[in-house]
Amino acid sequence: MSPFSIRIREEVLATFPEWSAFAVEQAFKGSGPYLVVTVPAPPEAKSDHPLRISTWDDEVTVEFDYYHTHFDRWNPVEGDNRHTSALFYVKSVLDEKVAVASWWQEEACKVCSQLEPGESLKPPLDVVYSRVRVRSWRGSHNADSDA
Repeated sequence: MSPFSIRIREEVLATFPEWSAFAVEQAFKGSGPYLVVTVPAPPEAKSDHPLRISTWDDEVTVEFDYYHTHFDRWNPVEGDNRHTSALFYVKSVLDEKVAVASWWQEEACKVCSQLEPGESLKPPLDVVYSRVRVRSWRGSHNADSDA
């Protein structure tokens, strides 16, 4: 793995040592190995996909349900917020300060976004959709609704 991936693995496991069994090396499309940490979501999340942290192409990507977002580092530095530090974002998901929303047309996911509880449920792009789903780590903010 690259020095970036090794550093992120060390930082992730220093923060969440119980996730060591979920951390593996993978390769994609001829790339060198990179870190993937796949944490199963609790059943109450009713998520179709786990929480996943990866470092492909020396960028931290965090995924949950159908949403994903990118960061250039795991640990925060002074002035960071959850939009620039993957650690803040992951903790916000686990603490249910952030949920994820996806807008669907029939069986196709059209667009996804993060959502702070209490925010209006509006797609980030102008898309045609027939239903919306919201998922949070412990399911407290889960919702399914028709358009």
